[in-house]
Amino acid sequence: MNYFYFFLLAFFWGTAFVGVKYNVGVVDPYVSAFLRVFIGFVFFTGWFLAARRPIFLPRKEAWRPWLAGFLIMGLPFVFLYWGQQFIPAGTAGIFNGTVPLWVFIIAALTLGGEDAFTWRKTAGVVLGFLGLLLVMSPAIAKFAAGGSGKMMFYGSLSVLMMAVCYAAGNVLTKYIMSKKITLAQNIFHQHLFSMVFLLFMCLLAGAKMPGREILQPKVLLSILYVALFSSAAALLLLFRLLKDWGALRVSLATYLVPIIALGADFIINGRVPGIYDACGVVLIILSLTLVQFDRKKA
Repeated sequence: MNYFYFFLLAFFWGTAFVGVKYNVGVVDPYVSAFLRVFIGFVFFTGWFLAARRPIFLPRKEAWRPWLAGFLIMGLPFVFLYWGQQFIPAGTAGIFNGTVPLWVFIIAALTLGGEDAFTWRKTAGVVLGFLGLLLVMSPAIAKFAAGGSGKMMFYGSLSVLMMAVCYAAGNVLTKYIMSKKITLAQNIFHQHLFSMVFLLFMCLLAGAKMPGREILQPKVLLSILYVALFSSAAALLLLFRLLKDWGALRVSLATYLVPIIALGADFIINGRVPGIYDACGVVLIILSLTLVQFDRKKA
């Protein structure tokens, strides 16, 4: 059953970018990001209260999931939803696939130990950056040409920052989370802080509140799909697999996300992956293999 959960998790993550792309084409990106977290917050709060699980924390502990939520949910959603206005869904999925690469780089630069650079892992980092350069080649060319094409480059950088935020959050969470905080408390407070932060971003950016367009079936379904399946259900699957398989094995889902994102973008939007995307994905997968798996531990 865990293999089914594994592929379902990768599917939910990979198809999220098609949903986000459709959302930001109709609804303000900041509002779309807020709605994703808000729906997840309502879902989990209702579930935890119905199950009578404690969700409140003392102030001295609450900052931990708040900070984690800011880096894993709030801030990266700002980068993702703003950036996906200007780049294809498949490309966003490729950038998301680089999260383990950034996790290693951040851990190696700040923690050292078994995460330190070796010749093998350094080669993996170089391959990863070459892959990113290939994927970003069309955006770089448009930036060099000037004009409105620059927004594709800025959008690419923004979504890439999403991946960096996810990585920083993963590294930090490992060291700041207390064993006193339950899973329910962690999920509730991460959503709570992220929701407040995204509401603040909506106000700060002067986001346009949605009108009747949000009630269109396709718009409503895409918002609900991303919130309930790509976020809430994926989070539950992730914790289930982490418990049964461990972090390293579950991280293999990262390899499937770019492929699923490109496939979903083709099936739903008719976008054929370009040669730069295809070659970039291959290099990034090779990069992750070199960075994540050590021969000495095999």
